[in-house]
Amino acid sequence: MTPEQALALARARLRLQEQGEVTLSEATVEPQFGETGGGAATGRPTRNLAQVQAEPRPLESAMAGAFKSGVIDPILGISKLASGGNVGQEASQYYAQQAKPYQEANPMSYGGGNIAGSIAPSAAILKGMSTLPALANLPQYAKALTTLGGTGVVSGMISPEETGKTGQEFYQEQGKKGAIEGSIGVAIPTVSKLAGMLRGAPQTPQMADAIQKARDLGYVIPPTQANPTMLNRAMEGVAGKLTTAQNASAKNQEITNKLASKALGLPEDTFISPEVLTNIRNTAGQAYENLKLSGTIKTSPKFIQALNNIKPYQDAIQASKDFPQRAANPIIEVIDSLKRPNFDVNSAVSKINVLRNDADLAFRQGDNALAKANKDASQVLENTIENYLTNTKQTDLLDKFKNARTLIAKTYSIEKALNPASGTIDATKLANQLKSKKPLTEELKSIAEFSSQFPKASQTTEKMGSLPQISPLDVLGATGVGGVSYLGGNESPERNALLALMARPAARSLALSPMVQNKLIQQPSKPNDLARLLMMKSANQLMQGE
Repeated sequence: MTPEQALALARARLRLQEQGEVTLSEATVEPQFGETGGGAATGRPTRNLAQVQAEPRPLESAMAGAFKSGVIDPILGISKLASGGNVGQEASQYYAQQAKPYQEANPMSYGGGNIAGSIAPSAAILKGMSTLPALANLPQYAKALTTLGGTGVVSGMISPEETGKTGQEFYQEQGKKGAIEGSIGVAIPTVSKLAGMLRGAPQTPQMADAIQKARDLGYVIPPTQANPTMLNRAMEGVAGKLTTAQNASAKNQEITNKLASKALGLPEDTFISPEVLTNIRNTAGQAYENLKLSGTIKTSPKFIQALNNIKPYQDAIQASKDFPQRAANPIIEVIDSLKRPNFDVNSAVSKINVLRNDADLAFRQGDNALAKANKDASQVLENTIENYLTNTKQTDLLDKFKNARTLIAKTYSIEKALNPASGTIDATKLANQLKSKKPLTEELKSIAEFSSQFPKASQTTEKMGSLPQISPLDVLGATGVGGVSYLGGNESPERNALLALMARPAARSLALSPMVQNKLIQQPSKPNDLARLLMMKSANQLMQGE
């Protein structure tokens, strides 16, 4: 219905009243629902009355409520606001009466439709308010307050007043409605902000991904490190933040050790020692020899340059220029011995084994520079053999060579993070290797990424020491609770003291339980403008008792 049609209908009924043909009450009393063919709210009776039921159905009530609030009310509300309530008064009363059968028969459906219908005009006002130049430079939160508050005021004021008031009384009444809806609009962002405080800081996609990967591996995370909601902070406050992180680290150490064993192809309960790693390297070295490689590799300037770039060799050459030694420097001897125009592939494989064994020996003797020179030289030879197999298209041999080489590299990565006395793997040391761009693969990379993201949950048990689950502070607190209970005449002071004593361990257990751990990833929750409008309209109707 257009504004002209609505006003014409109201004027016609007013003329009938003035002519004395009908009274105001007769002009505005609605016909029975069935008599109008179910079209009372829109003034369009259906001709086929045989299909009309005695009362409107829920869907009809919802549609009537939506049509009234979304089409009729804005037209009449604007007309009345512009004229001080003089234009559109009869029409608004008439349509209020017409809507009653729908509202009385299905109040919930009608109310829902009424709210949904009011969203479209309110959304148009909201869009217009949000584009005002005066709001452009406001912070996001202040802009939301101003925009929704202003939208509520305007939306409330253009809602048609159906009491028959005009002039000053009309404007006062509309001002009250605008103030109510505007205050609700201002409250919505505040409520959202408070809800956000309860939820904690929004998680980044990277954090959510890190949590998911950690849980898939079996790691546990102190809740506040992953999702610092108010509930999680309170839980860890009772449990003890430091102790919760230590207990998480103790659980995670088992996972780290198992992943390291799996990376080496060993059973998960294997005690990793330096001897175990050496045996793996020797076995992988034999795999090199069993490849039965053949051919002669002609070296290039890049091969010589790679040897020259070995850091301990560079230091030894530079030092010898001004500080010559009586005996030849072993580092210079090792690297210079490799600078040949060509060599046999099998000889190179054997030399790799010699270099790696010499590197292990030098590490054990504390000569780290010589150890690094031998190890880096073996890697230069490996790169050269790998390039040779690639260029000669020996695909099967290349894959086997790479697998053996990768396994050997894993042993060195684990050895750098290993406590040889306890057999534990320090996840933070693997994280440092990853940070230094050392090549880590599969399980070792997963350990390093977890430790990088949650360092307080990946401490080694050796660094933490013992983990008593009940501290002297817990005992003191429990004693105090028991004493207060006794003085207060409580019949079970011992029980209260015991409950107090177990509160912190119970809270720690809850914090690291699957029930809490599986809910560390936040579910996306960002109320949009449509949701805020819906909240505003619903709250407005509740306050006005509609």
